[in-house]
Amino acid sequence: MSQPAHKTDDLALRRIRRGSLADDVARHLRDLILTGGVRPGERIDQGAVSSALNVSRSPIREAVVVLAQEGLVTLSPNRGAFVADITPTDIAEHYEVFGALSGRTAAVAAVELSDADLAELVEIHSRFSTGDEHEMSTANHDFHRVINSVASRRTRWLLSLLERSVPARYYEFSGRFYDDAIADHQAILDALVARDPDAARGAMEHHLCEGGRAATEALTVQGFWKDAAAMKDNAALTQVSDDR
Repeated sequence: MSQPAHKTDDLALRRIRRGSLADDVARHLRDLILTGGVRPGERIDQGAVSSALNVSRSPIREAVVVLAQEGLVTLSPNRGAFVADITPTDIAEHYEVFGALSGRTAAVAAVELSDADLAELVEIHSRFSTGDEHEMSTANHDFHRVINSVASRRTRWLLSLLERSVPARYYEFSGRFYDDAIADHQAILDALVARDPDAARGAMEHHLCEGGRAATEALTVQGFWKDAAAMKDNAALTQVSDDR
């Protein structure tokens, strides 16, 4: 006797829901890592994550695999998942790549954006320049969304991956970020309005590279790198002790 069709549909639906849960868990862990909630070298307590988010271990395991692919987590057989040893160079390189792809997209946008799109960017930049922190964060997202809308689906996916791998909150702790970002957005907007692809590319690359520097500075103030080095030294000492 054949299985009812709805049984298969239910199974597929459960898989989709589990995948969505894994995305939520990955987002939660990514934010913890990239804002210093858990430090390089620390073991991710999957039991604690399960209790905090009220989810089973399955989406947590899927989430740490995703984060391992992003380079934020290292998986150790029989030991679990650990926060990767992220360095200032890692952050700088990430933003250089992010800036290169965003710059290419901005160059295309200087040609492809409609006059209505440019008018929308002017309005968004006004909100970004005068709003409170929440409004500025929303406007920042909207500003880049309009520019990135000209990119191919594949490029938009890559930009999204690069963006979420190092969230803006990574450097929004820096009080200087918004002042610099306002000037950067103005330079990008001026280049787009002038229909100047080279200027748009350069302004966008500069903006993202400056974001990387701000991220590194913010984490330095938090003692992120110092703690990571201390943990690494302690782990080495522990290993030597265990070997004896």
